This record gives sequence, C-alpha cells and structure tokens, in this order.
Amino acid sequence: MKILDRYIAGNYLKGLLPVMVLLLALFSLVALADELEQVGKGSFRQVDAFLVILYTAPRRMVDLLPVTALLGGLMGLGAMANHQELIAARSSGMSKAHMAWPVFKAVLLVASLAVLIQSVLVPASERAASEIRSRSLEQTSLEDGGRLQFWTRSGENFVHVSDVLFNRILQGVEIYSTGENGELRQIIQARQATIVGQDTWLLDGVTQTRLDGMTATEEQIDRLSWTGLLSEEQANILILPLDALAPVDLVRYILYLRANGLDTHHFQVIFWQQISIVIAILAMGLLSLPMLVGSTRGISAGQRIMTGGIIGIVFYLLQQLTGHLAGLFNLVPSLTILTPVIILLGVSVLAQFWRSGSMRKPWRASPVSLPR
Repeated sequence: MKILDRYIAGNYLKGLLPVMVLLLALFSLVALADELEQVGKGSFRQVDAFLVILYTAPRRMVDLLPVTALLGGLMGLGAMANHQELIAARSSGMSKAHMAWPVFKAVLLVASLAVLIQSVLVPASERAASEIRSRSLEQTSLEDGGRLQFWTRSGENFVHVSDVLFNRILQGVEIYSTGENGELRQIIQARQATIVGQDTWLLDGVTQTRLDGMTATEEQIDRLSWTGLLSEEQANILILPLDALAPVDLVRYILYLRANGLDTHHFQVIFWQQISIVIAILAMGLLSLPMLVGSTRGISAGQRIMTGGIIGIVFYLLQQLTGHLAGLFNLVPSLTILTPVIILLGVSVLAQFWRSGSMRKPWRASPVSLPR
C-alpha cells in the first residue's frame, strides 16, 4: 500500500505544476499590461516592468494555490481515473478514505509551501518590486544600503526616512519644511511614523524645531498627527500593501496598533484572509478526489476541469466577498472569513466517506441465476 500511496500522491503533485504555470502566466500577462503603462515615468523602463512581474509572481502564486489545488488534483488524479487506475485501487480493497490519505499529505505539503512563501519569499520579493517601481517616482530617491531609506518631496516638505519596519512603519523620519522663498522654516524629527488613514500619519517621539531668523525653538511632543507625509503614489509604491506582509509581521503590526489605541479591524481582515488561503488549499485539494471516484465513465476530463474551474471561481469570489463584508459592516473577521472555508473543508472530508447508493463496488459481482 505504501507504494500505491506514493504513486497517488506523486500523480497529484504532478498535476499541480502545469496548472500553476498556466494560471500564473495568464495572471502575469494581465499584471504586465498595468506595469507597462508606467514605462517612461521617471527612469522606469520596459525591463523594469518585466522585473516587477517576476518579483510579484510569488504573491500571485499564493493567491492561485487554492484553485490550483483543485484543478491540479483533477488533472493528476484524472489521468489515473482515465486509465482505470482508481477503479483498480478500489478493487484491491482500498477505501476512498484510505485513498484520500496520500492526497491529504500531498495537499498538506502544498499548504506548508504556501505558508513558507507567504512568510519569507513574498515580503522580500515585494520589497524588491517596490524598489524597482520607485524609479517611476520623479521626486523620490532611494539611498544605497541594506535598509530601505529614501528622500522624497511632498509639497513644500522634504522628507527623509531611515528605514521601514514591518514594511509599513517609517523609522527615523525627518521633515524639513520650507517657506515660499525656499528658506528653512521648521524641522521635525520623529522616531517613527505609522499610517493610520488614507493620508494621515501618526508621528511618535517627535522633536519639533522652529526657525525664525537666527532663533531656534525646540519642543518635545509625544505624538503628532501629520497629513501628506507621502503622496498617494509614493505610499502605494514605497509602503507594501497589507496582504504582502508576512503573517507574523502582520500580527506584530496589529499588536503595535492595539498598544497605541488604534483601530485594527481592517488589518485583522487581511490576516484572516491569509489564514483562510491555507485552509482553502486543504479543502480544494481534498475535493478533487470525490469528484473523480465513481464518476469516471460518464464524465470526460474536460467536463471535470470545467466543473473544477467553476467551483474555483465561485469560491474565489465568495472569499473576496466575505472579506469586503467583514470590512464594510464591521463584522467579526475570523468568523466571517473562516466560515465558508471551514464548511468547504468539512464537505471535502465528509465526501471521502460518502458512498452513493447507486454505485456498485466493481469487485463484487451480482449473483446470476442459471437456467436448469
């Protein structure tokens, strides 16, 4: 049985690769069209657009893994079904639940890979993509070094940032405000700055120095709200989107906001959406086996792939809908987002033990009455 288990798991994993390559290529082409529109802005070139697509591929891969787990299973296990190998396995006494065990281990491996990519590869690759995208910003320059430090201009203010924590919190912020004639009027030095609204930042550990001719007045402020620290375009490029953060960093960011008395609901929605992807991979992967066992003769491979595609699209839209509903109506994020995927996982597990009354076991022959 161990040989058969490895054979089933191997076929499942083999089916994932072509599906992932096809979906990733399709969605990357769509993203490439958007990046090519930035060519010509600043020093952004065509080769930069292709590099951005390459660096953002891991994030798209994670988003596509639930659908890939279903379609890849239908491809890999469907090949076994077409060659009657699943029926042969059932005839040897292998139950559907036993057959699902190697599939579950393979899907668990895929889910673990998704967590690893989301935690390690996605933040690093998205940061590299952001550095390339920053070339399209005409009033922003990045300094060399291991940290993401940059100079930028926002209105009459020149801003210097020493580092970015959790890819969201600016550290070592310096704001130089100038007057109408270009003279230096004010210097603000903050330990860090946290984005708390669409265009609002909360500065912590502020030292405010006002310059009036030859006189300088210094004031220490615990917190200071500041509008327009970065432009919308600068923030979108230099600050990673929340769904590109590692789950651990997102949890730390949520705890940081709570400690400072700030609202964390939107960030919790993103976190539970990341968790739901892992559960969705398990659910969708297990769902591929019941769709094949017992229905291999009357349904073609194309019909199975189309059915799986429809299920994947409906589930993806439902997953996005629950996230928007949780954000719009201030619903409990964990309950709203995880309920559909847990139900789907329960259905997938129960389907491994379901026996259709109309399905006869192929190894049991019906009694035949012979004429006397």
